[in-house]
Amino acid sequence: MSTQGHKRKRSLQDSPVDLTLMQQARKCLVALQEELDGVVETTSEITAIMTQVDALQAILGTAKKPKLGFSSVTKTDLTKVGIQRKFLQFDTAQLHNLLTDKRAAPEEQIQQLCTRIARIYRHVSMRYEPGARMILDAVLLAVAEICSDGDAKLPVAILPEMRIASGDGILLKNPTTSFEMWFTGSVDYGVCTYENEDQRKDRVLNADVEDVGRFAKSQIFLVEGKRLQDKPLYEFMPEAISQAASLCEVTGTKAVRFCLTDGRKWIFSVFAKDEHGRRVCYEGNSTTILEPRLDPEGRDSAWEHSIHQIVELVYHWLVAEDDPLADVLYQLED
Repeated sequence: MSTQGHKRKRSLQDSPVDLTLMQQARKCLVALQEELDGVVETTSEITAIMTQVDALQAILGTAKKPKLGFSSVTKTDLTKVGIQRKFLQFDTAQLHNLLTDKRAAPEEQIQQLCTRIARIYRHVSMRYEPGARMILDAVLLAVAEICSDGDAKLPVAILPEMRIASGDGILLKNPTTSFEMWFTGSVDYGVCTYENEDQRKDRVLNADVEDVGRFAKSQIFLVEGKRLQDKPLYEFMPEAISQAASLCEVTGTKAVRFCLTDGRKWIFSVFAKDEHGRRVCYEGNSTTILEPRLDPEGRDSAWEHSIHQIVELVYHWLVAEDDPLADVLYQLED
C-alpha cells in the first residue's frame, strides 16, 4: 500500500498566496511575446497562453490573503492596505543650522569622501546598480566613522540585505476596509547604533531583525538603493514604503525613518502608524549629490556642499533621538 500522503486542497481564502511569482511569470511571458513578435508559427500559441495567464492573474487577484515581495508592491497595493502618502518639507533655516552650527562631519572626512566619490565617478559605470551602490556604500561608511569617532561615540552596525519578513511575511490590515496583504523580503541596508561592543557580533551584526531591534540604541534606519536610470526614483517609493511599514510592525515602533537612493538622488522619508492602526508615509523631496568635475581647477564647492548635506542628513536620520513626528528639521503635511 502506498504511504504517500495527499496534499490537502485549499482555497484562495485559506492562506497567503504569493502574487510575486505570478507577476514574475507574466513579465517573462511578455518578454517572450515581444521576442517572438511576427513569428507566424507561434502567434496563436502565445496569444492563447497570455489569455490563460491573464485569466489566472484575475483569479489570484481575488485571494483573501495576497502576498507580495517588497519589489512587487505598487501604489495601488499601498492604497489597499490603507497607507496614506503625504509630504515632508525640510525647514530651510533648520537645515542650514544642521550643516553649520550642528554639523557632525569634520571637514577632513568630507574631503576624503569627496575624493572617494570622485574616483567612483571617474572609473565606475553608473548604468548598473553596483555602480550606484558604491556611492551609497561610501556614504554609509563615512557616516559610520563619523558616528563612531565623533561626539556621539557610538558604534554603527550596517546590515546588508537585512531580512525584514520571511515565510508568510508581515501582515498589514486596512483598519477601515479590513483588507489584508502580506509583505515579504529584505531591504538593501538596515543601519543602527548600539552601545555595548560585547554585543556587536552575536546580538547585532549576526542577529535577525527582532534581536537587532532589542539591542540597538537607535531605531533601525532603512536604506534602499537603486541604479541610476531613466525611470524616476520616486517610482520605487512603494517598495521602500512597504519595507518601512513592515519594519514598523516587526519592531512595534510608531515611526520609522528611511531613505531611497540611486547614489545621486536621495529621498528622506518617515513612516508612521498611530494607535488606531492608521498608516502614513511622509516623503521628502529628492536631495541630489551633484556630479563632480572630473578635472576640476581647484575645489568644487557646490559639489562638496551637496555631499556634506547628504552626509549630515544620513547622520541625523541615524542618530536623532527626537520623535520623528516632532523633529524641528522638517514639517509634516497635515
